[in-house]
Amino acid sequence: MATIGDQLAAPEAGWKRYDNTYPSIAYNGTWAKRTGYAGSYELTDTYTSTAGDTATFDFVGTKIRIISFFWNNFTADAKITIDGVAHTFSERSTSSTSNTPQVIVFEKMGLSEGKHRVELKLNSGTDYLGIDAIDIDDTGSIEFPIGGQLTAPAQGWKRYDDGNPAIKYFGTFVRESNQSFYGGASNYATSADFKIKFNFIGTKIRIIGNMYQNKFPNVPITIDGTTETFSQYGDLKFQALQYEKIGLENKMHTVEITVPSYAGSIGFDPNNVNVKNIQIDAIDIDADGRILHPDEVVDVKDLTVGKRIRFNYLAPAGTFGTISIGKEMAGLLPNAPATSANGDGYFIMYGTNHKGDKLLMADRNIQTIPWDALNTAGIASGSGLPIKNLHTIPGLSGYSSAACKVSASTEYDTANYHAWKAFDGSESTYWTSTAATETTEEILKIEYSTPTKITSYYLYAIYSPKKWFFEASNDGTSWDILHNGNEVSSWHGLKKTFSFKNDKTYTQYRIRISERYVWNGLYYVGFYTVQLFTSSDREIALRLPTGGVNSSDKDNEWDKYITDDQIWNNVNHGSWTSTTDQSNSKARVIRGYNGLKNWTSGSTDLTTPGRGFRPALLIESFNNNRFLILDGTDVKTYTPSGWETVGAAPPTDDMFQNKGMLDLSTCAPYLKDLTEKSNLKILVSKPKREPTVAHLTGVPVPKIIKMKNDVSFLNTSKINSLTLSGTEKGVLRVAISTDSGTTWEAKQKNGSWTTVDITNTIDFKAKAMTIDDFNNISEWDEKIGQAKNLRCAFYFEQSSSTDETSLDSLTMDVDLLDSWDMAMPGVDYKYGYNRNTNLRVLLFSDGDYKINVGSGGSSGSPITEVDGGTF
Repeated sequence: MATIGDQLAAPEAGWKRYDNTYPSIAYNGTWAKRTGYAGSYELTDTYTSTAGDTATFDFVGTKIRIISFFWNNFTADAKITIDGVAHTFSERSTSSTSNTPQVIVFEKMGLSEGKHRVELKLNSGTDYLGIDAIDIDDTGSIEFPIGGQLTAPAQGWKRYDDGNPAIKYFGTFVRESNQSFYGGASNYATSADFKIKFNFIGTKIRIIGNMYQNKFPNVPITIDGTTETFSQYGDLKFQALQYEKIGLENKMHTVEITVPSYAGSIGFDPNNVNVKNIQIDAIDIDADGRILHPDEVVDVKDLTVGKRIRFNYLAPAGTFGTISIGKEMAGLLPNAPATSANGDGYFIMYGTNHKGDKLLMADRNIQTIPWDALNTAGIASGSGLPIKNLHTIPGLSGYSSAACKVSASTEYDTANYHAWKAFDGSESTYWTSTAATETTEEILKIEYSTPTKITSYYLYAIYSPKKWFFEASNDGTSWDILHNGNEVSSWHGLKKTFSFKNDKTYTQYRIRISERYVWNGLYYVGFYTVQLFTSSDREIALRLPTGGVNSSDKDNEWDKYITDDQIWNNVNHGSWTSTTDQSNSKARVIRGYNGLKNWTSGSTDLTTPGRGFRPALLIESFNNNRFLILDGTDVKTYTPSGWETVGAAPPTDDMFQNKGMLDLSTCAPYLKDLTEKSNLKILVSKPKREPTVAHLTGVPVPKIIKMKNDVSFLNTSKINSLTLSGTEKGVLRVAISTDSGTTWEAKQKNGSWTTVDITNTIDFKAKAMTIDDFNNISEWDEKIGQAKNLRCAFYFEQSSSTDETSLDSLTMDVDLLDSWDMAMPGVDYKYGYNRNTNLRVLLFSDGDYKINVGSGGSSGSPITEVDGGTF
C-alpha cells in the first residue's frame, strides 16, 4: 500500500480519483489552472502562491488523499482542515534538483462514514501550494460545499433555470435581470404568500440562489412532506449552492419553497435590509432526472382535466414534422415560433369527447406555417391526422443529449459532416462517410440512455446505400437484425421509411451498411436526416382547434378553453384553426392575433404576419374495445397490407393494445381469405377501465335576472335616495325600467341615459350601470315621473370559479305624502289642566300631532302653555 511521499499515477484498489478540475471543488483566491503539463494527472493541475487562498469541498467516504507535487519551490506550510480539525503537510522537495509529480502529500484514514467538509489552505509564505488530484473511497463522492459559488452543474447533475415553466410560482414576485444570475435573470418574492412548487424525478437536488443581507437565514423547503430550512443570508454571492439533498429514492418527489412564517416586510429596498425576500436562481438535479410542472404527468393514462404532458416537435422549415410524447427531450420551443421547429412543449388536457377520448391542446404555437401546408398533411381536417409513430431522437446539436448519443465509423471531415448532423432536425445539413469501395462496411450508431422499442425508421439520403442491416443490441456485442435493406436502384436525394415488427426494447441500434451506390464515380454513404420511431400504444390524432365562424360565435374550443395568456403562452401571434370564415369561404379563422380573444381570418397560404400552428391532440381512451381474429391457433389482425399474424393464442394485452382493430367492419370483406374461415372466433379485449373522474373547475355562464313587478312610489312625495348593496367579486350590472319592463335604461358616465337590450348579454354588460353608478343617481323623482313605478334587471357574471357575486338589498329613503286624522280622546290621547293657563296632554301612540288651542272665553284666562308632564 502506498503512503505519503510515494508517487501514485493512478488510484489504488478501493480508491477512486477526482481531477483538480472537478466542478465540486471551490477555489477561493488567485489560483492558477495549468493545462498540458505532461507530469500532471489528466494533464491539468491548480496552484497558488498567495497566502490565505483556499480550496474547499465536501466528500462522502472514510478516507482521503491529496495528490500534488514534491518540488523545491512548493510550500512546507500547507494546512488541511477536515470537519474543523486542522492538519499540516508539506509539498517541499528535499532535493534542489528532483521535482516529482503525482505524489501523495497528505493522507487521512479511518474517518466516520458520511459527509466531511475539507479545506486546503496556503498557510504562509510565497511558495506554491498545488493540487493535482484527490483520491477517496471507491464508493464515495466529492460534493460541492454549501455556500460555495457553483456557476455550472457538477458532473452527474443538470441545471434548470428558475424561469423554467415547469417551476410554478404563487403570490407576487419580480424578475430581476443581472448577468451574474444563471441565465441572466432571477425571481424574488414581493409578497408573504409567495411560494415555489415543482416536482422532480431523481435521487438528489440542489438549490442555487443569491446570497445577500436582505435574505432570510432559514428558508423553508418541503420535500415529500418533510420540511427543512436553508440560508440565503450572507455577503453578496451569486449562484451560491444553498441547499443539497442526496440519497432520495429514484422516483417523483414534490418540492415546495416558501417565505418564512415570521417574515415582516417582503420585497426589495436598497436602503433597508430589513425588507427581505427569497430568491431562487436555479435548481440542479440528477443528470438523468427531470423537473416536472406540478400539474405534469409522464404517462397519458394519468391525464385528467387540467393536467399536462411533455412533447417534443421536430419539423423542417415550412413542413409539418414529427412528434414525441411523454419525455423531456429538449428546451421549450419559443413562444413566438420559427418556420422550423426543434424543441419541447406541453399538451394540456381540457376535456373528453362523447367516446371518452382525451382532448388536449398545445400550450404554445409550435411552428409558423401556412394553413395549406397543414391541410396537405391532414392536420386541418375535422378528424385530424392519425399519428402512428413517435420519434425517439431529439434534434441534436452535438454527439450526445440526455436522450441518446450517436456516432459513425467514419466522417468525411470533422468540421462539417459530423455524424450528429444526420440527427439535427435540418434537411440542409448532413453526415457523410469518407469515400471507400462499393462494399466497404459503414456503421451509423445510436445509443439510448434508457431501453427503447423501435418499430420503424426514416432515412433521407444524400448518398444512398444499396444494402444494409438495421440491428439492435443491449450489450454492444450481440446484435439482432430487425430489418434488411435492399434497394434495387440508387435513391440519392430521396426519403424512405421502413417498418418492421419488434416487441423488444434495446439500448443500442445501428445501421450497418454493406454496399453503396456510386455517386459521381465515388462510393459515399450519407444522410440529411435519420430518425427512429416507436409505435404509439394508443390511437392518437393531431388536428387544429375550432375558432368560431365569426367574432360573435363563442361555441368553439378557443373561446371555451384558451382563457389565460400565461398558461397558453399567447404573445399576440395568431393561431390557425380548422374553422372557415362565415363571410369568406376561402379564408380560415385565426385566433389570438393582437389579443388573446381577438378573432380574425386570413388566406390559407398566409405566413406573415406570423401565423402559428397550435395543435389539438386526441388520445383514444382505453375504454374502447379492440378486436382480433382467432384463425386456428393464430391470432390475426387486418392491416392495409392484408392479414397479419400477431402471435399465437391465447392473446395478450399487448396484442390487443398494439395490433387490435377498433372497427370490425374494415376486415369483414376479407374474412373469407383466412385459413379456418368456417371456424373463426372474434376476440374482444377487456380493457382495464379508467375511472371516469374529472377534476373540473367551471365558471357559470352569465345570468340576467329581472324583477317581476314594479316598486310603486305613488305614496311618496320625494325620493331622497335608492341604495343597492351586494358583493361584486366578478361582474354585476344594473338596468332600470319606468314603464313596467317595456324599455330598459342605464345612466352613462357623461350623465346621459341610454337604452339597454337586456336580452343581449354583451349589450347588457357593456351599457348597464355598476352598483356605484346606481347608488349615485340623485334625480330619481325626475326620472320616474308621474307613473312613479320602477323595476330593475341585473347582470351577474363570474370571472373565475372563486368569485362570489350577489345582490343583498335595495334600501329606499323617501318622504311619504302627508295626511291628518282627528285624534280620538281616550284612544289616542287624554288631557287635563293643572292650572288655568296650562293644558297637559298625554299621547298614547307615536306619530306627528297638531294641537289646536283656542283663545279662551271672555270670562276665562287664555291657555298659555301645553306640556306632557305627569298627571
